[in-house]
Amino acid sequence: MVEPGRSAAVASRLTGRDLRGERAMGVDQTNESIVVAEQVVVKWMRPPVPSPHPGAELLAYLAAHDFTEMPAFLGVYEDDDLVLALLTEFVPDSLDGWDWYVDDVDAWLRGDASLDALVASGRRMGEMTAHLHSVLGGLQRSTIGARTYHARADANLHEAVRVVSGPEGERLRAWEPRLRDALEPLRGDRMLHAHRIHGDLHAGQFIRSGERLLMNDFDGNPMSDAADRRLPQSPMLDLAGLLQSIDHVGRIVVKRRHPDRVDDVESFITAATDAALAAYAHDHAVDHDVLRALRVAQELHEYLYAAAHLPHWVYVPDTALPTLLGD
Repeated sequence: MVEPGRSAAVASRLTGRDLRGERAMGVDQTNESIVVAEQVVVKWMRPPVPSPHPGAELLAYLAAHDFTEMPAFLGVYEDDDLVLALLTEFVPDSLDGWDWYVDDVDAWLRGDASLDALVASGRRMGEMTAHLHSVLGGLQRSTIGARTYHARADANLHEAVRVVSGPEGERLRAWEPRLRDALEPLRGDRMLHAHRIHGDLHAGQFIRSGERLLMNDFDGNPMSDAADRRLPQSPMLDLAGLLQSIDHVGRIVVKRRHPDRVDDVESFITAATDAALAAYAHDHAVDHDVLRALRVAQELHEYLYAAAHLPHWVYVPDTALPTLLGD
């Protein structure tokens, strides 16, 4: 726990304002966030991260290039070459996409919202992702071999088949030959355009407050170390994560609220992911075979995340994969 008063002192020093009042915002797997004066979020690293911090690099670069579709970046608190905290604008009354998008789909199924509005949200997230990549395209521009992602996905498939139990595991093992076929576009010598990306993009990283929709949390994949998060990656990784998270929003709605509306939710998933993809493709070239393979790879990652951290989450990749496999 952060000692009382420390967050306010750091926020006051970095912003040049006298800020008082603190409240805990919450603790995720690695960090602790404190809201100061209802204006600033001080996110404390647990443990501190050697400088340069991947998220701080991205935030500073995006701010310098006038990317405004994120909470304003206010600074980094460092000591002895360690990043102790990141400071960003506090966005009041905001919800992340695991809340607002799930609620919106639920409202549509209850007759209180339109499918067009849900599709528009997917389109907007696709547009924002395209804009993000347009800005980040100048940061560490490079290439990366598709086989890098094939090796990772193949290892994840091998491990998922081993550790996932129950009927989900039985289905996964039955799908294994088709999954290997789906990953084939990542084999061989194909080189993919690469630069710095968000690295952990999904619906939960889109926060909404009123009419304002923003991207959040640029720290990268929490399951990777800081050095890996500073490497250029294919922007298709972000796009695959976004599209599958829209799918996951639908799976959550079926599981938790409307188990009898599977067909309707499948219609939402198709329409919203198509809209997000079309919006992205308006600005950036998309290799659809590679993208589909990376979307499959994302679901393999979801199996392992469930096995390691959240066992009941296994229903999400278990119900998302059949759509990707054409069932």
